[in-house]
Amino acid sequence: MNPLHLRLPDGRRGQILALGIGLAALLLLWVALLAPLFGWYQERADELAQQRVLAVRMQALAREIPTLRAAVAAQGPDQGGPALLLQGDSDAIAGANLQSALQDLATRSGTSLDSAALAPVQAQGPLRKLGLQVSLTASWPALISFLASIETASPRMIVGGLSLSNAGPPDAGGAPPVQASFTVSAFRAAGGS
Repeated sequence: MNPLHLRLPDGRRGQILALGIGLAALLLLWVALLAPLFGWYQERADELAQQRVLAVRMQALAREIPTLRAAVAAQGPDQGGPALLLQGDSDAIAGANLQSALQDLATRSGTSLDSAALAPVQAQGPLRKLGLQVSLTASWPALISFLASIETASPRMIVGGLSLSNAGPPDAGGAPPVQASFTVSAFRAAGGS
């Protein structure tokens, strides 16, 4: 018998071997092709379900738009509630009003602004977005008080891009001062320049 020539078993042993090879081929087909295909199908089905839920939520929000627009239109400047928009006939005046309001909030919070630079104004529909790049050094409680006062300020203001770092050795109370830098944005009506 030639050692390079293999002879497959026949009879019952051959049938069992053939069945084993067939099952191994089916298992290999499952692992290599069908399982990833079913996994991809399930991922797509989950993603589609999430998109359907999102679409339902977006439709519900879209149905609320006319009501919200009517509420905004009904709110006039003579109402006693908090102002939503910056006052000023120009971007420069509105920016100065924003900076003055921020400095007042900082003073009431027990700190002061190190710097405040006006960012480029952006037109957003019927509004103009004004932003100030602000930096200050303060104790942690004063900073938290300042940020909380911005959140509830009138006109409405938005804080973004907050960056904090240690500003030196601890004070007498053991807390180190914090160097904060962030952007404060507010809006004004687009009328004027």
